This record gives sequence, structure tokens and C-alpha cells, in this order.
Amino acid sequence: MAPTSDSVLIRAAERLTAADLVQATIKRGDGGRLTIRPVGIKGRRMVQVSAFDGRKTDVKNYATAEFAEEARRLLSGELRSVMVGTAIEELTVQFSRKGRPILSVRRRTEPVEPELTHDRAIERPLPEGKPDRLLQAIGLMTAEGRIKADRRRKFVQINEFIRIVLETGDLKTLGEPPLLILDFGCGNAYLSFALHHYVTEKLGIAAELVGVDRTAEIIERNAAVAASLGVTGISFEVGDIGSHQAARPPAIVVALHACDTATDAALAKALEYEAKLIFAAPCCHHHLQAQPGFLAAGGAHRALLHDGILRERLGDLVTDELRALILRIAGYQVDVIEFTAP
Repeated sequence: MAPTSDSVLIRAAERLTAADLVQATIKRGDGGRLTIRPVGIKGRRMVQVSAFDGRKTDVKNYATAEFAEEARRLLSGELRSVMVGTAIEELTVQFSRKGRPILSVRRRTEPVEPELTHDRAIERPLPEGKPDRLLQAIGLMTAEGRIKADRRRKFVQINEFIRIVLETGDLKTLGEPPLLILDFGCGNAYLSFALHHYVTEKLGIAAELVGVDRTAEIIERNAAVAASLGVTGISFEVGDIGSHQAARPPAIVVALHACDTATDAALAKALEYEAKLIFAAPCCHHHLQAQPGFLAAGGAHRALLHDGILRERLGDLVTDELRALILRIAGYQVDVIEFTAP
């Protein structure tokens, strides 16, 4: 018998209030994200809850005795996913569109001690200070493990992308390895290189990366970077998104800053392939705004459409919302978030 939502949430609450809690993440239906971890404050063990609503982060600290009631409140309402890590296991719950819980529990190979430091350094999937051959190969890191000053923004962006992927779904449940990651309009493919690197070398999951781009020079450059890494399972192709035919269905489709309708072509291919996870960062919206009569300045919208730059921005919003609606109609759970500031 499949577990009920109530029984799964009771189990998650037990782990959330356990003495050996390491860290937990709760993604809510409204796009909010909660991060929970134990902290030591003035010699007392407390539980810190960081709530991000898409714009700002609020942080509150609770005494362990009063956190039990708060934990139940945090696990109420519409949820997208819950991940609770204790010293000996990781419990993950993904919720379907109908609210059905999908539970997985993974035992740790070795116990993990909670980190109680209150003002700890920012944790990143690919941290600074430790030499990393991928970050060095793409020109972000020095041989000593320092991030170059003019490449820090890209370093932060790479880590944010990996974090989003890890919070979106359990990569171990996407199908039989090797997982295929397909990057449409790959450009320099920094983020996809980093994702493949993290999945294979940090998580130990066999994966393949295929990048597709129309510019031969970029493909040659990426192939050279892949060769310098000396790893297998990375390839690049010169080609058009719409006519691309994958050797097998990809588990993950990525389209980061694919210009104008290239994003739509990538989403269409992802639907055709029935990709498990899709990550798209659109840019350069022009198609919808160019349609005859679209956003004509009249009626109740006259005030909004008086200025050209605002008409363009409204067109951007309509374009991206149509994309999100199409994906939802196709059965996907969709979050629209700010990945990089516009």
C-alpha cells in the first residue's frame, strides 16, 4: 500500500525534530523555500529556519523544545518537496500534482555530524579554496583554488544552478544510468560542464552530456575543454535545435539564455523527448511583441502600454507565462524563479 500524505509528513516531522538533524529543505507550493538546520547560540543548541520567498530571506531561531510545534506548521499547506538529512540518513519526499507523496530514504555510508556554527561560511556544491579541475579548465579558478576576481559572478551562478537542479528532483530516481543531459544552445556550456562534473564526480552517478549549438567555433572550443578534462561522456554537436535527434531520450534538458524562439524550440524538444527535468533561462523575447496588433495601446491597458520599454517587458511576461502554462498542461510541475537578475 502506498504511504498516505499524513503518514509521510509525520515521518518527516520526526526526522525534522530529531536530535541528530543535519539540515532540511522544504519547497512550498507558492515557490517559497525553507532551510532548517541546528545552530549553537551562546552555548545553547537551537534550530534555525531560513525562509526565502523569492525576494528576501527571513531567519528565525527556535529553542529545540518549541520547535516541535513549528515543525508541524512548516510541513502544513501545499508542498512541492521535503528533504530531511540526519546523521545516518536522508529522507526525501516529492509531491505529485495531485499531492501524492513519493518517499525515498537513503542511508548514509558514514554518519555525518551536524555543523552548529552560527556564522558559517556559505556552503556551495563546488566550493572555493579547494582546487577543482573543472573550475580550473573553464578559467574560473587558479591552481591554488582561488576564484579569479573577474570570474566570481560566473562562479556564484554555476553553484546556484547546481543547487536549483539538486532541489528540483532526486537525480538518482530519473532512470537507469548513464543519465543523458542535453544542453540546447549550449554556448560555452559552463553550467552544463559543472552539472555533469558534480553529478558524476561528487554524486557518483554515471551521466553523459551532449551540447548542441549552431556556432562551429564554440563547439570546437568546448570539445577542447572536454578533452583537457580527460573525462568520458561529454560531446558537442553543431546543429539546429528543431532538427536535432537524440540517440535516446534525455533525463535532463537545459536551455540557458537561448535567444528568442530558440527557447521555445528547446522546450518543444524536451516535451517530445519526455524529459524528466527541464531547466530554461529565456532571453531576448521578440516573437510575440512583433505579432500584428499584439499589445496595442488601447482600452483598460492604455496606461501600461504607453511606453515602449514597458510594452517590451509586458511581452516578456506574457511569453514566459505562456511557456509555463504549456508545460503545466503537458503534466509538468513548473516553478518560475529569478535565476539571475535581469
